[in-house]
Amino acid sequence: MVSHVYVCPHCSQSARVVRRGFNRNGTQRLLCRECGKTWTPGGKSRTLSAEKQALIEKALEERLSQRAIARTLSAGRETVRRVLKKSPAPAA
Repeated sequence: MVSHVYVCPHCSQSARVVRRGFNRNGTQRLLCRECGKTWTPGGKSRTLSAEKQALIEKALEERLSQRAIARTLSAGRETVRRVLKKSPAPAA
């Protein structure tokens, strides 16, 4: 049997880390009993890449619909709206 030693990314403790169920994707969650934080080991970053943000901005300049942009670039509609809100207003 393989045993893993997990270290808390917040307080760097390893002795008081316990398994704490699964998230909705089925990935193991962990709990640090020292600081009370929970996390998923090896979790993915959910930040928007600069390339995808540039593609969304370009598509918005081309006046494509938000739904079409979300569908073609595999992004959420809320992500497209957030990029639209952050981008500067077009010159009239």
